[in-house]
This record gives sequence, C-alpha cells and structure tokens, in this order.
Amino acid sequence: MKRFIRILSIIGYLLSVYILVSVFAAVVCFAGDSFNAFKNSDKMLILPENVEIIGNKNFTRKDILLVTELEREMSFFDADTRKMMFNLTACGWVKKAFVEKSLPNSVRINIEEFTPEIVVTSREKSSDPDTFIQWFSDANGILFKKALAREVPKDMPIFYLKSSTPEEDKKRSEKIKNAIFIAKKWKDLNSVCLLKRINYEFLAGYSLECGLDNKNLNTVVHLKEEASRDEWIKMMEDTSNTISALLAKNQWCLEYDFDKVTDDFGETKFEIIIELVNIKKED
Repeated sequence: MKRFIRILSIIGYLLSVYILVSVFAAVVCFAGDSFNAFKNSDKMLILPENVEIIGNKNFTRKDILLVTELEREMSFFDADTRKMMFNLTACGWVKKAFVEKSLPNSVRINIEEFTPEIVVTSREKSSDPDTFIQWFSDANGILFKKALAREVPKDMPIFYLKSSTPEEDKKRSEKIKNAIFIAKKWKDLNSVCLLKRINYEFLAGYSLECGLDNKNLNTVVHLKEEASRDEWIKMMEDTSNTISALLAKNQWCLEYDFDKVTDDFGETKFEIIIELVNIKKED
C-alpha cells in the first residue's frame, strides 16, 4: 500500500511539473509574440523622416541614412547606435559622430566633419608605375578623403607633393601646412596673378604656378624651403609687385627666383631675380 501511494505521489509530482512547464512555455510564447508585435508596431518604427541630422555639410543626408541603414524602416529595438557611429566614422568626411535614440521612434545624429583646406596630389607607392591620387587635407595636414573632381571647389588650391624618400614622407603634414599657409598669404595679396597650384620637390622647395585669368600668361614663383615664413611673405609681396609693374609696361616674366645676398650693413636677405629668365611682350 505504501508503495502504491509513493507511485501516485511521483505521478502527481510529474504531472504538476508538466503543467507548470506547459503554462510557463505558453506564457513565454505569448509574451514573445506580444513583444514582437509591439517591437514591430508602427509606433516603434523609426522612419527616415524621424531621423534628425546635425552638423553635416559635405556628407549628404541621403548618404548618412544609407550608411546608418536608416534609409528604410527600422524598429527602435533593432537600431544599433554603436554600429551606426562606427560606420559613420569610417566615411571620409566624418571626423566624429554621435548617435542617440529617443523613445518611441526617433534618432538624432550629430556629425563633425573634416574641413578641407587644400587638395593634395600625392604619389601612390603601391602602384606600378607610380600614380598620383588627389586627397582632401584639413588644416593639420591630415589626408582624410579622396577628392572627386565634382567635390573640389574651383578656388581650392592644389598641392603637388612629390616626396621621394621615407624621411620626406614623414614630413608630409608639415609640408601640407606650409602649402596651406603659402596659398592663403598669396590670396591675401590680391595679386593679379591667380594661383593655380603649388608644387613641392626635395631640391627645388615650393613653387607657385599662377597666371592671368583671361590671358595665356603663366609664371612660376620659387620659394626657398630654408626661408622663414616671414621671408616667404616678403618674397611673395616682391613678386606680386613686380608682376604688376611688368604688366604696366606690357611685359611678362616666366619665372621668379630668389637668391640670398648680403647688404651694406651685413644683413642677409632674399633678393628677387628675374634677369636670367625670359621676358616677353604680352600678346
């Protein structure tokens, strides 16, 4: 009899466990279905029009939505802000990005873009033969994005950097910052000779190529690398003044160079040289 009662107890226990498990499973399934229904409800869906974007200038709203996958409907619970920030900062224009979700269905994206100061044409060492690729650079000499022709403003200076040694490559940022400085100072002069591009070569230093806007007249101004920035400014001022003086005489100089000379007081300075280059009548 005791054995029979024990068997009934075991059966009752197992039946109770089965009922509890079944009820729990039913509750979980119901809750899961309810959550999925809530998760994908219209109220919790992030639509493209619910995305606020701040700080973008060159990186378009369309491209930002595409990179973050917010160009399509997405549940609030599926929106991965860390993944979005990673994808955004992998894009050329974006310096920093912050993505924040707000219940029930909105997203706020803050973008800090790089500011392009100059286009740098540099050598791609991985190619054979060597080819040159254009990049946007910021004021710190950081190359942050390949520069497509349609993206480059007409008045943005072009810097051709022809570094040839590993040691020269290490100084790339410094040389880019120098080129930006030179381009800005030349623009400040309001010279009649418009800057077209700046070249850098190891032996020649910095060379400015400029020309008249509506005439087939071009010239090159060589700036010694060993000169200080103040001396560069003086060189460019002297060149600009000389160009204006020659034009007044209907003349043109194809090349401007500088040589360090010592004056009567024992001070050294860079003196403009145009005697050894071709001077021609303007057509």
